[in-house]
Amino acid sequence: MSDHGERRPSRVEEIESKVLTFGLLVAIAVSIADNIWKFLDNQTWIFPLILLTLLILIRWLDTTRKRVELIAVGAPLRTYDSHSEYYGELLRAVSGCEKSVYAVFSHFTPPHQQTEESRRYYTGTLKWARKSPGRRALHRVIRLPFDSPDVQQWVDEQIGLASRIENYRVRVLRYPPEKKPEGENIAIIDSTIVFLGFAINEREEFKGFSIRDRRVASAFEQYFHELWKMAAPTPSVRQDDL
Repeated sequence: MSDHGERRPSRVEEIESKVLTFGLLVAIAVSIADNIWKFLDNQTWIFPLILLTLLILIRWLDTTRKRVELIAVGAPLRTYDSHSEYYGELLRAVSGCEKSVYAVFSHFTPPHQQTEESRRYYTGTLKWARKSPGRRALHRVIRLPFDSPDVQQWVDEQIGLASRIENYRVRVLRYPPEKKPEGENIAIIDSTIVFLGFAINEREEFKGFSIRDRRVASAFEQYFHELWKMAAPTPSVRQDDL
């Protein structure tokens, strides 16, 4: 992604585009060479070669169009009106992430009591973290009210998982009795895109948005680092700072 927030094509899309471009160039080169040197004595090759060239050209044009569309629609700001939209898009962003995910959890209920997309997201982040040991980083700050029985079991599970997954680290920031945690959930993906989600009432109806901008992501990473320093390391979690 660039500083202006456009989404890059995936690696598979980039490879496909290169293969199609190479195939198209080879087909054109063979056609030109045959016109000059007439090395294809069997003329039955000509029609299949023309057809193959056309098919590759059509596919190449379609792939190129999709790449242009990805850039064109990659607006810096996108809004989400539900858990499903927010966590669905967030999981896609994490799945394409290469290096780092910094996340802040601020719900009063655990993911398994929320939506299917929410459950998939939290399961998906752990799946992502388990890959490429030592070369990825999933850091999560869990903000909790002073008394939080509904979510405590999930928190304990995350602490246990962090002790076993090399790329996963967790810290808990528990607020004093007179203060409630801020309501936003945050995820910063590869220092490029920021997701913010908000429970807007006691029923935890949800709104959210994402910003694709490196400067904005950098500011939120600094904010995350401050939360990380404030949060208490747990005995099951490695003690080293970010």
